Amino acid sequence: MYDVADALDSGRVDAIPRAISAIDRGDTLHGLFVLEGLHTSVSTPIARSYLGFCMAKERGQVREAVGLCQSALSADPENPGHYLNLGRVLLLAGDKPKAIAAFWRGISKNAGPESARPSDWPRNGRRREYDLIMDELRKLGIRKPPPFASLRRTHPLNKFTGKILARIGMR
Repeated sequence: MYDVADALDSGRVDAIPRAISAIDRGDTLHGLFVLEGLHTSVSTPIARSYLGFCMAKERGQVREAVGLCQSALSADPENPGHYLNLGRVLLLAGDKPKAIAAFWRGISKNAGPESARPSDWPRNGRRREYDLIMDELRKLGIRKPPPFASLRRTHPLNKFTGKILARIGMR
């Protein structure tokens, strides 16, 4: 087992990946303790982003968490992990539309080279973040685009056409 006090005393940078791993397993309290202790000495964008998520989840400090995630995004806008954490924080705040938008921006940052397949991505790199974002979207329920994109989703033509296409198996 990883010792939190040891990481806090030594201020090691390798404590960040271990804290992130604990957070991914669902142990946000452990991640909060480690990242909060390292926050002043090792302030990387990814540490700020995950610290923000932990603060929102464990303490309910959503406003501060959004600020930390947004500061991480401004420092490193190409990292999809920041969008993952911002989306999680926004979900905790009850803002589902903004959370979904953040998740999709993270997916778009995660595209990689055009010729690359997801299986070609490195295991610890963007593939992990892609999988985590997709898991969050699956929990929310991924909706297909409306049949007529120029109309609102709630427009009767979109609703009935979508139901008919689903019934005949084309959707």
